[in-house]
Amino acid sequence: MSEKNKSEELELIDLEWLLDHHKSKEQERIQMIESFNLKPGDIVLDLGCGPGLWTSMLAEKVKPNGKVIGIDSTPELLNFAIKNLEKDPLRHLIEFRKSDFYETPFRSDIFDFIFFGNCFAYVEDHFKVIEEMKRTAKPGGRVAAKDFDGGLFIVHPIDPYLTFRILSAAAQSLEEKRIEPKFDNFTGRQMHGLFVKAGFKDVTTTSYAIQKLSPLTQEIKNYITGNAEWLVKAGSPYLSEEDVQQWRSHFDPNSENYVLDLEEFYFCMLEIITIGTV
Repeated sequence: MSEKNKSEELELIDLEWLLDHHKSKEQERIQMIESFNLKPGDIVLDLGCGPGLWTSMLAEKVKPNGKVIGIDSTPELLNFAIKNLEKDPLRHLIEFRKSDFYETPFRSDIFDFIFFGNCFAYVEDHFKVIEEMKRTAKPGGRVAAKDFDGGLFIVHPIDPYLTFRILSAAAQSLEEKRIEPKFDNFTGRQMHGLFVKAGFKDVTTTSYAIQKLSPLTQEIKNYITGNAEWLVKAGSPYLSEEDVQQWRSHFDPNSENYVLDLEEFYFCMLEIITIGTV
């Protein structure tokens, strides 16, 4: 993640939310990394590594003599990553550096695999970042981008028409109001086309429906509630006060409308991985 969101309306991206997010999807993320088919000895770039939550999992796949370099532009997240992995048994395979995405401090043709996770939504110039990844990947190396798509956000048993109003209002807000830093809630659906247009070979795209069922851990509750609050804050200028209050009541544990403890609770969202060969 390139930087913390400094907008009051989009305060979703902070360390606590990132940790809950990761814990909520840890098993699915392990499956995703399995699909990368990394080999022992591979040199991997974790571009936009944030707090290093994917970095250690990538290192597990390239041991005993591979290497994973994580770069990010946010010092607070890098500091957390360094401290958090101090006692990791694979720490010797991991390196962290501060850098932006457009001009990385690496020579050309050195990485076997580049992972760009949950970052395209914040990028102003997609193709400039892609060209930098292509430059630093080895010939025949692979580049993977993982992102979500906000078009799918199912919370049952909330009235689907209320959900549609919330999602539509958030989309309208993002379209009509300039958010700093840039944020695109519908990035996942774009990645396959971006990779094809950028000239990658053997482009593949896989969609993962991330579902959560009752009973929920506290981390999952925090993650879902954080998403729900972000949506209603983003969309509030285009919503009625009744819609805002009703939506929030479903995620308030003190409300009789709270849904996260219900036996029939169901949550689903969409994550997408696109991989191309240089």
